[in-house]
Amino acid sequence: MDYYAWVDGQRGTAPPVTEWDKLPPERVSDPNVSSHTGSVRRSFVGNNVVLARIVLRAGSAGQPHRHASEQVALVLRGGVRLTIDGEVHVARAGSVFYIPPGKLHLIEVLDEETEVLDIYSFRDSAEELRKSY
Repeated sequence: MDYYAWVDGQRGTAPPVTEWDKLPPERVSDPNVSSHTGSVRRSFVGNNVVLARIVLRAGSAGQPHRHASEQVALVLRGGVRLTIDGEVHVARAGSVFYIPPGKLHLIEVLDEETEVLDIYSFRDSAEELRKSY
């Protein structure tokens, strides 16, 4: 499944209330979607926003990438090392981090399984979410 095509297909169909546990879990292995092999994600799609709750393996690391969408994330449990344009930050449970559109960034999971709530905005198409390495 092409995640970005799926997101575009979901736009405009969100009900007013959804039970999170009823959203289908997806084990992510496509590096164009997540370079954290074995992560598990559930996604909710609005008209111009994606809310994704992702469980990441301890010690896993992504690859430096960028995307045209704005990203805000809340670390629910665990922690990550976030590098944005070469500047390193640590975000632990309860921290919010922000990645501006188009900025090169890398997320590395610290020494415990980590859960992150990601919010991505897009205007015209879910293609704005597509990662480039």
